[in-house]
Amino acid sequence: MTGGDSGASSGASGGGGVDSGGLPPIADDATAPGQGGGDDGQADVATADGALEAAIDAPSEAIAPPDGSVACKTAGTELCDGFETGMIDPKIWGMQTTAGTSITVDKMQVHSGSYAAHIKLVPGQTNTAQITDAVTFPAKNNTFYTRAFFFISPDLPFDMAGGYHQAYLLATGNNTLGFVEAGLGSAGNKQYLGFSEYFGAGPKTASDPSAQTHGPSFFEFGPDSTTQVVPMKWICMELMQGGDATTTHRRVWIDGKELLEQKSDFSMLPPPMFALMSIGTWQYHTTPILSDIWIDDVRVSSAMIGCNVP
Repeated sequence: MTGGDSGASSGASGGGGVDSGGLPPIADDATAPGQGGGDDGQADVATADGALEAAIDAPSEAIAPPDGSVACKTAGTELCDGFETGMIDPKIWGMQTTAGTSITVDKMQVHSGSYAAHIKLVPGQTNTAQITDAVTFPAKNNTFYTRAFFFISPDLPFDMAGGYHQAYLLATGNNTLGFVEAGLGSAGNKQYLGFSEYFGAGPKTASDPSAQTHGPSFFEFGPDSTTQVVPMKWICMELMQGGDATTTHRRVWIDGKELLEQKSDFSMLPPPMFALMSIGTWQYHTTPILSDIWIDDVRVSSAMIGCNVP
């Protein structure tokens, strides 16, 4: 293969790859979210490549966030929800949960206003609890920004071997080889982790025929950051995911500061056409301690958002 990733460690191609930058291996029978939809074809956005590259490569401080004086409205490629209706709006969000988990709206922890989404988890099991956005897709130029405030309680587990991997912001879709997921999470010593997994067309499982498993072209990579997730406080997380004709792009900001080690422009495999954004947690391993996550002031946009707007 040719090409590469300017900001991530490489893994082994052709099955069961493991990155050397902190992303733990996933068992061969592990499954990915059975959603993502989208076109099996490669993203057809070649005519916009020049403008897309210019916007992505611009320094973060030079990209003007949306005007905070203009109220955000959920329409087209824009989504905004502070959960002030006191419920998860089914016109905006889908939900994906595993046994014992729940997603509600309450007043226990709020970033702004009176309400926030509240995810309840079962410590000691492998949990999934996500709200899912498909209303803003297909994204303009197959590129979008997701910003959400997270309150993580009471703490995250840690080990020094890169375990306890989980996703907080997770984009999914298909490329010409199969299913792809790319996002922002944490692993190891509570370190932020930008990661991508190209599953390829893996075999179906008897228990879940829609599940995604490792195919012949499976490939995954990180890297992790030295910056750690700080529990018991509100954290502003922003993820940019995009794909042009040849390259999948990622940028990450935490509390408004770009994590430069998370910059990734990966061209070893075809980029996906993104079709779904999931916000919450998707745990890849049995995870103790963590029992609650609150999420507030979520925005999805075609432009960089920042932390200083609702």
